[in-house]
Amino acid sequence: MEYNYVITVHNDGNYFSSYRYPDALTAVNDFNKFKDVGDAKEYRTVNLLEPNGKLHTLNFYKDGKVTGK
Repeated sequence: MEYNYVITVHNDGNYFSSYRYPDALTAVNDFNKFKDVGDAKEYRTVNLLEPNGKLHTLNFYKDGKVTGK
């Protein structure tokens, strides 16, 4: 099975985890499940990388601010 989509998660600038997906639908659904900073002290960055190189990024901050997409 080929995994073409990748989600990476960084907490406070440090690598936390990554997830690989064979299809866009599952990858996008999981990407959209991220809603807050989680275990991070200040901020969390979540990236979704598509096979064509397009990158989608969400930044969640402790104060509730969200940027990206």
